[in-house]
Amino acid sequence: MSTTQAIELWGTPTSVKDVSDIFLRHLQGTLAAIPWSEEGLLPETNAIHQHLVNLNNKGWWSVASQPAVNGFRSSDHTFGWGPENGFVFQKSFVEFFLPTADWNALRAKLQDPAVHESICFYAANVAGDFESSDAAAASPGGSLTPSTNAVTWGEIITPTIIEEVSFRAWSEEAFGIWAEWARVYGKGSESEKLLDGIRKDYWLVNIIHHEFIDGEALWKLLDS
Repeated sequence: MSTTQAIELWGTPTSVKDVSDIFLRHLQGTLAAIPWSEEGLLPETNAIHQHLVNLNNKGWWSVASQPAVNGFRSSDHTFGWGPENGFVFQKSFVEFFLPTADWNALRAKLQDPAVHESICFYAANVAGDFESSDAAAASPGGSLTPSTNAVTWGEIITPTIIEEVSFRAWSEEAFGIWAEWARVYGKGSESEKLLDGIRKDYWLVNIIHHEFIDGEALWKLLDS
């Protein structure tokens, strides 16, 4: 994408609110793309649309998400795939950027004993710091086995997986996109300084909720 095209799409953001508005416009379907996705939203996003709006209104900017699905027919027009007469299951997850201060508060919530068995999280920042529910659950001196999470599964079709190695690789790319976006506006510009500051302060977090029977479980956790 050229510099001119980028500015035509995303304008010249000079505040966190401007960035939030870009993500919200993409959610509302009035903006064709964000720097992390040049595609529109999938139809299944309608099931969690208001939850995503609430999240982005807090300045927690979502780049990927999925609603929970419990045994929908493979022929379902929105969620279906795979062989005829099959069933589809999905765990809810959401991946988003948020400020360090907000991540510190959210991490404490995710590590609460009443919650941690129901979720898995991965988090990284541009400095290369990495945190996960695997590390949080490991006993002192014990070995750590990174988790692998199937978030979409059904009959025959290979499940969709979220795991540490792929998240680490993607997080490096995701923070690199902040740098690419900042360069659009030129060194020292207000937009460049804003986006570079966000890149240095924010974390990318992916949270998976294992309770796929309760489609609201993840969102209740994030809204509480």
